[in-house]
Amino acid sequence: MSTERALVTGASHGLGLALATRLAAEGHTVTGVGSRPASEIGEVPFGYVQADLARPDTHAGIVTELGGAVDLVVHSAVRYSPAGRAPTFTEHEEILRVNALAPYHLTLGLLAAQPEDRPCTVVMVNSESMFHADRDAAPYAASKAALRLLTAGLAEACRSRPIAVATLLLGPLDDDQKQADLRRVAEKLNLPLADVTRRFLRKSNPDLVIDHLIAYEACLRSIRYIADLGRTANGMVLRLDGGSAGSLI
Repeated sequence: MSTERALVTGASHGLGLALATRLAAEGHTVTGVGSRPASEIGEVPFGYVQADLARPDTHAGIVTELGGAVDLVVHSAVRYSPAGRAPTFTEHEEILRVNALAPYHLTLGLLAAQPEDRPCTVVMVNSESMFHADRDAAPYAASKAALRLLTAGLAEACRSRPIAVATLLLGPLDDDQKQADLRRVAEKLNLPLADVTRRFLRKSNPDLVIDHLIAYEACLRSIRYIADLGRTANGMVLRLDGGSAGSLI
């Protein structure tokens, strides 16, 4: 991947922070956008911009920060449904804004400022949750389904330019909080962590056969692969769901 300038949203924690950090360590000039104050994430090896992506008035500032030219965009910012209750109307709207509308409209702004002949790869991080939803997860799943359709529209609009708009479709990630929760359950039940992890994955993903969580490194390698394909990756859906392909894309 010969990327020189990159934008990563959701860069204040989790996957976005890991991706921005690794890309910067590999020599890319990275701008990370996150909702948390810089003081809460500590020192990072990339330029950090605090912004609430649910607010449309923040998007123009991010485009200006990039200076009209970018080689790789990774949209990994995410907002989840509140646990144990239905979201309020405002919360539901913010989930849709952050997960679907922000990456769509921010990408439109970035590509409008991009020189017509400059290649760029845009990777939308999506979730296999869009294929199924229970009562609690439906607002989140709906936002991810909306993102998938908006991504397809962007890909179609970019066919005449040296740009690829692709989807990285993920299953459950191997993040610190999830690991801590699983270890706590394993210790309480006096069971091996691997057994508890498998039970969790089968219960939370009943339509898939998943044996392990997805490491951040696998996500980075997938993004490298998409970027290396160049415009050939336009419209691509790369599925990374922990060893299963049990439902249709």
